[in-house]
Amino acid sequence: MSLFGKILLVFNLLAAGGFVYLATKDWKGRQTITAAGLRHQLLVVGIPLDDPADPAKKSSDPDVIPFAVEGPGGVPTETISKKLLDVYFQAAPGGDALGGPAVPNQIAEVRRVKAKIEGLLKEAPDRTALLSGWLLLQAESFDERAEIQGLAAKNNAEELEKRLLAKFDAVINAPKASDPAATARLTEDDKEDAEKVKDKLARVAEARSAPLDEGERRTRLAHLLVHLSPDPAWQKRVMVVVGLRKYVGVIGAQAKRFQDMSQRITELILADQKAYFGQEAVDLALSQQRTDLANRQAEIRKKWTDQATQAADFVGQRKTQLGEIEKQLKKIKSEVDEMLVKQSNIETGLFEVQREVAITLDEVYKLYDDLAARERQLLEAAGRPGGK
Repeated sequence: MSLFGKILLVFNLLAAGGFVYLATKDWKGRQTITAAGLRHQLLVVGIPLDDPADPAKKSSDPDVIPFAVEGPGGVPTETISKKLLDVYFQAAPGGDALGGPAVPNQIAEVRRVKAKIEGLLKEAPDRTALLSGWLLLQAESFDERAEIQGLAAKNNAEELEKRLLAKFDAVINAPKASDPAATARLTEDDKEDAEKVKDKLARVAEARSAPLDEGERRTRLAHLLVHLSPDPAWQKRVMVVVGLRKYVGVIGAQAKRFQDMSQRITELILADQKAYFGQEAVDLALSQQRTDLANRQAEIRKKWTDQATQAADFVGQRKTQLGEIEKQLKKIKSEVDEMLVKQSNIETGLFEVQREVAITLDEVYKLYDDLAARERQLLEAAGRPGGK
């Protein structure tokens, strides 16, 4: 191979290496930007609800986890790496009591927390206090809260545990059609049978606790996790699992229920006081209680308004960051495309030069052959040796 050919070979190898470097850099940049966008998206909508039902979507690679969510820009995501999932949960371990490792979906988190609660109950010296603490914040009505307090006063830990685990099972099990026995009316004869009435009430309570569809299942799951503990570390983990959108909605709904419970207690207190005090004292007490209630409501409203504002600012900030990342991705893509065009032009020019060199070499070799033939003719004409 000639010197020029060697130079062309080295230059081609260098150009190919540059192309591979740019392509690798572009791929890594896209991977990093996509991962950052997915993390911000998960903070808003939460991780998937459950594992995919189709076994074909499950990978045999332990580092590839099924993860069906809507990614940045509306592009669906089917899987996620274990490393990225661990990084997402790294800032929200959940505290010492209920916290734990990363989970691939919300149902897996509920199963993990249920197992942890069962372990805590086995070791707890006062199971009633522990169970009532978990259940009182879960109550959705004044009557339910009163029932929990009554069971705690009777030290009925078995019934309290049954109620708590039923809340876990209601979200772990997939939604199913309502039980006809829960909606059917009792006959006149059945109304006289205490056992049938009790069974009927139990079926109705079970039907009310079971979610009707996936949306209600997500809401009940978020309600269950949010109100297990007021610990800030646990609340942060719940936000990571269910997403800020569902978290804020569940908190707002439960605040309204607590407000209704407070109003119900106020009415009961006033009705009780009316039997002992005159109307004037009742009016005064009513005025004071309404003032206190208005003050408390104002404080609660301010607290949740501030929290909602902070959450909205946080979401807005993340959206802004996502927009900047998308702009950066477009810029990088444009730069890479320009470099690829330049690379293509350079390679085209090199191929043209190589072709011209090859043509020139062919002409040189032809002239060399003509020169050798002419020398032989001259030697033959002069009668010198070497003419043939």
